[in-house]
Amino acid sequence: MNLAEKIQKDLVDAMRAKDELRLSVLRGIKAAIKHKEVEKIRTLDEAESIQILQTLVKQRKESIEQFTKGQPPGTCRQRNQRAGHHRVLPSG
Repeated sequence: MNLAEKIQKDLVDAMRAKDELRLSVLRGIKAAIKHKEVEKIRTLDEAESIQILQTLVKQRKESIEQFTKGQPPGTCRQRNQRAGHHRVLPSG
């Protein structure tokens, strides 16, 4: 199962489980990948998709750092989204 199939399967599972946070994270991931595909006018390979996921994780990490400096209310959601991105990334 490639990454796109895994994301789609997890998306369906999140819908069935009514897991709003996971659903939101997966939709964001899928949208980011689709956006890059439209930009490049081709389907992305596995490595490019993983690179996008790593970028999203990095963005969430930076957001958490910014929130913890002065605005803790958003931190919890950002950490949960980052954890969701890590669940999708293949190990290794």
